[in-house]
Amino acid sequence: MSDFLNLIKESNYNLLEIYKQAPNETLIVVAVLLALIALAYFFINHTIKKSIVLKELAKVDEINTFDELNAKLVLFVNEVPKRGEVVAKALDENKDKILFRSLKILSGFSIKDKIKKYQTISKRFKQLSDSTSKYNNNKLTSFFKNKSLLLINNHLAKDIDDYASTIHFCEAEVENVNAIVQYANKQNSPWQILDVLFKNLNSFSFSYNLELYKFTEKLDKKNSKQVYDYCTEKIKNIFTSGKNEVSVNILEYLYEKDEKEKVYEYIKTLTKVSYLQYLYKVLFDNKDDLHLDLAFIANPTKIKNEYKEYIDNSLTTNWRDKEHIEFVSKSPGVLEVLGHTEFRSLIERVDRIKTDIENNKKIEEALTIAKRAESIAIEAKSFNQAGSKKKKEKPVFQPKVD
Repeated sequence: MSDFLNLIKESNYNLLEIYKQAPNETLIVVAVLLALIALAYFFINHTIKKSIVLKELAKVDEINTFDELNAKLVLFVNEVPKRGEVVAKALDENKDKILFRSLKILSGFSIKDKIKKYQTISKRFKQLSDSTSKYNNNKLTSFFKNKSLLLINNHLAKDIDDYASTIHFCEAEVENVNAIVQYANKQNSPWQILDVLFKNLNSFSFSYNLELYKFTEKLDKKNSKQVYDYCTEKIKNIFTSGKNEVSVNILEYLYEKDEKEKVYEYIKTLTKVSYLQYLYKVLFDNKDDLHLDLAFIANPTKIKNEYKEYIDNSLTTNWRDKEHIEFVSKSPGVLEVLGHTEFRSLIERVDRIKTDIENNKKIEEALTIAKRAESIAIEAKSFNQAGSKKKKEKPVFQPKVD
């Protein structure tokens, strides 16, 4: 080394000359210097990152958003295993604060977002548990492992139960319900979660709750699954059983949505006398809708009504309208309301109108032909008169006299 240092001085620090005279020694020195530089860089980098982690751990109380929380946890997961016992100890001292801030931040989300974000933080806690295992601190490792499970099995489960048991089913809640259904179906016992939701769902009336009806309309088989099957079956049953009352609000909603056929079919098949009587008072002959009124007439259930007066007035008002009269006469229930005698008179009226229409058509055709013949005659007469006038005006031949 003494000789090498002398060589450096003698060559006046000329690296190329030094390398020519002592290549091995030069390479060794360069390698040592590079190693020292790398070691210095590693030490400085380690110190800086260690300081950053310790600083962030000290500011856990200042975390206010989920994205910030998640970023800090990712930092701890990546850096704690590399920065030594001091950082592990600092994490141990702040572990309760991390849990508290996590729960506080998660509490402010909708149930749909809670399901996603609880699972994310649970995953981070499990990663923290794994990353601290090298320090043989069972208390710290077990804390994050247990809290990872606790977040899902206790806190998220309780939030879902609270939501499912108190939700007011409406259009705005469809996405939240879908999130619960999808999450439940990924668990070993889906109905442990869904039973609470269905218990609450059954406390609402599908017959009278318009918001619940709109909620059902928004559901789809892919995302709602069990809830979709249950709700659509309930709606189908109340409209087709003939025994269930359906709120006027729901019927009006369907009517305005131009789903009138559904309203007509419900009224035609309703067998509950008291409710059919009520709908008769509210809807019959009130909307200027012949189809709606005929739906009541088509229903064989006996109620107090003025169907005969309605039919007589409709036929009188439209006595020249063959299509209207034919449509009314062929509608279910009209024969029973009018009786056979009046119904035959109605058919005869239709036949007379048909005859009148045919006769009027023939008369119109005859008039058209007559007018055409008259027009031809006038044209012929005019032509003859023009020919006679030309004959009278013909000049007489005068022989030339020399």
